[in-house]
Order: sequence, then structure tokens, then C-alpha cells
Amino acid sequence: MAKRVLVIDDDTAILEVIGGILSYEDYDVKTSVTPQDLDSDISEFNPDLILLDINLGSFNGLQICRTLKANPDTKHIPVIILSADDSIFDAIQIFGANDIILKPLDMNVLLETVGKYLLAPVIQLHRY
Repeated sequence: MAKRVLVIDDDTAILEVIGGILSYEDYDVKTSVTPQDLDSDISEFNPDLILLDINLGSFNGLQICRTLKANPDTKHIPVIILSADDSIFDAIQIFGANDIILKPLDMNVLLETVGKYLLAPVIQLHRY
């Protein structure tokens, strides 16, 4: 079963690029330009990971991340913050994000970071 990634960014061009790249890599992707329906998106789509921009119009992605990480029903979902905003450097330590990706996006960094949280670890067999 494909891992599900919810991407929230108010820039539709970024959503198209990220959605296309992740879909090509066999992730099931849902995109949204606003976090207004985040609760229903999470309950219906059941994402394995959330990519979240900081500046979302009247919404602040860092505050949304903090809320998700404080909620027992969503705290297990890795949240990766995407932004060119300098406040991204507070995302992990202050707001509880699992990781950050700086904009402009480097697609290799995107795939590596998403894969870090969603790809099954390689099992190494040891001979004794």
C-alpha cells in the first residue's frame, strides 16, 4: 500500500510540482491550498506524513504544527515544514516539527527527507 502524503501550501505551482514528484515516486498524495479543512483531510485521507508551508494566508503553519503535535490523535504523524521564511529554523525546537525543507525546493532533498520518514528501514541480517 502506498504511503500517503498530505501537502499544504498556498502556492498552487509548488503543490503541482511536489504532488507530481511524489506521485511519480509511488506516494499517494493529497494537496490543499489552505489548512481550513485540515481536520477532515486528516480523518478522511489518513496521511502518513504532512508537508506544511509556514505562510498560508491568514494561517500560520508553525502554529498548525504545534497544534498537531499537541493532539494525541495526530502527534504521531511526521510534519515537515517547507518555507523560505527565517522562522523555519524554529520549527523543530519550538513548534515540534519533525524536519524542515528550505525553499526554493531541491527535489532531491524533498525525496530524501520524505523517504527518511516513510521508507521502511533496511533490515540487516547479522551472522553469528
